[in-house]
Amino acid sequence: MTPATPDDIERAAQLMQDTIVSSEKVRDGLRDEEAVPFVEWGLARARQLAARLATAGQLAADEEQIADQGYALTRLMTRVNWLVTYRHKKDAAWLTRTFQMVNQLSREVYGEEAPTFSDEEIAAWLAGQGARSNAELIGELVARLTPPSAPAPAGPTPPPGSASPAPPLAGRPPAASLPPAPTLPGRPLAGSQPPGTPPAPGEKHEQ
Repeated sequence: MTPATPDDIERAAQLMQDTIVSSEKVRDGLRDEEAVPFVEWGLARARQLAARLATAGQLAADEEQIADQGYALTRLMTRVNWLVTYRHKKDAAWLTRTFQMVNQLSREVYGEEAPTFSDEEIAAWLAGQGARSNAELIGELVARLTPPSAPAPAGPTPPPGSASPAPPLAGRPPAASLPPAPTLPGRPLAGSQPPGTPPAPGEKHEQ
């Protein structure tokens, strides 16, 4: 396979970002001050994912295939949204299953070294989430789900957006904090809207 060029990586990242921005379920039930940093995190992860796939020689050439590679990231973000927006409406068993789906999707996105939640972390989150705000919970969850930066592919330096190793949830030893995620100029976010009937954690069609 011909090595991916910086233009290939940028194009792939843009297609993945389009998948995130076009998904209303990523933002459902969140206020703007909660949704904006969450979406920006996802856009930065799309850049990181494109670079990681290029480094591994796994970046697809077909636009539809690239969008599919980014679709698991959108599904991952949707499940993180569910953990926060449905935490007062669903029981611990449902939330635990959703955490398990988050772990599965994280592995689909990042492979064997994907960041995942342990049973102890899930139990601690369930016990302490009631006293925390949506913004605090989203920040902790996405920090835990941010993998270390991948080695850059050969050629000019790829676009920014990689993050430092993520800190664990509250109660775990602190680690380096995340740098701010890049935004896409001219990309308006849809207004917040209350979630509808909670879907099942394993539901396949989210967009």
